[in-house]
Amino acid sequence: MSGEQDNVVELNPEQVEDAAAEIETAEPTELERAEAEVAELKAKLKSVSAAYLKQQEEMAAFKARMERQRALKEEILKGDIVSKLFEPLENLRRSIDALERAGMDKDLLGGVEATYTSFLTGFKGMGMEQFGAQGQVFDPNLHEALTTMPVQEEALADRVVQVFSVGYKVGTRVIRPARVIVGAYTAPPAPAEDAAGEE
Repeated sequence: MSGEQDNVVELNPEQVEDAAAEIETAEPTELERAEAEVAELKAKLKSVSAAYLKQQEEMAAFKARMERQRALKEEILKGDIVSKLFEPLENLRRSIDALERAGMDKDLLGGVEATYTSFLTGFKGMGMEQFGAQGQVFDPNLHEALTTMPVQEEALADRVVQVFSVGYKVGTRVIRPARVIVGAYTAPPAPAEDAAGEE
């Protein structure tokens, strides 16, 4: 027991402070240096990964924007072509109607109708759609109201109740508005109360 006590060294406070300062200023060990390098590399990797992901997102957004612009330009081009050729097509339809009324031979008329149908099919292939069905809500951007018609049901108010001629559009571009008659609802008068009352 006395041997163990002989090995105990007592340090005064100045010696303790000197030892602590020596530990703080001591060179970092190889392991500590490696851990610091690993932490620094991880931070750099995280930063590079975030930058790469941001760049990928920006690239995807750019591609989507370019695709939307391309589709819009294509839609405008198709709308222009259909718009320029639509009136001659309508004239062909009017000619067919006039020839039918004049009693033209059905076989001869069939060839002209086949030409009209081919043009119509080609326009549909370019994205032309027909619209203006009965019951649709009236939209001044799509419909041309020829007049209004009184309706008995409130559900038919401001709806297409009769179609004079259908409309056509390519994408959002209206080639010809639908010509329609719109329902106008007026609520029935409230029942009149007995003005005289009971005597």
